[in-house]
Amino acid sequence: MKDSIVEYVRNVNEKLRALIARTRDSLGGRGNFDVEDVRAIAEPVGQMQTIVTDAAQLRTIHPDLDGELEAYAGNLGEMQVALDQMRFMLIARRAHIEAMRSHLETLGMWTAAVRLTQ
Repeated sequence: MKDSIVEYVRNVNEKLRALIARTRDSLGGRGNFDVEDVRAIAEPVGQMQTIVTDAAQLRTIHPDLDGELEAYAGNLGEMQVALDQMRFMLIARRAHIEAMRSHLETLGMWTAAVRLTQ
């Protein structure tokens, strides 16, 4: 049982590190970030809920688990930073799209006005 809990948390940490890398790639323009990525992030975090709740007890029973839980906390911190950056990038893109939409509407009005004068 000892190895299975430690291994389980280790696997969750590997998943989170891969998802952090994927999120950073998306931030760097080397990939897309969509709802499936959000679901993929939520899955390992949800799986760890029971272990985190019982962490104090589990750490006394399984001393090897301490390092993995510390790594998990670090991964969550990194993921939070990456998600905050993603949120700001999406806000900036939305503002850009709204500005472009406004520009196109204005251009359309100018085009209609030119047609009326010809």
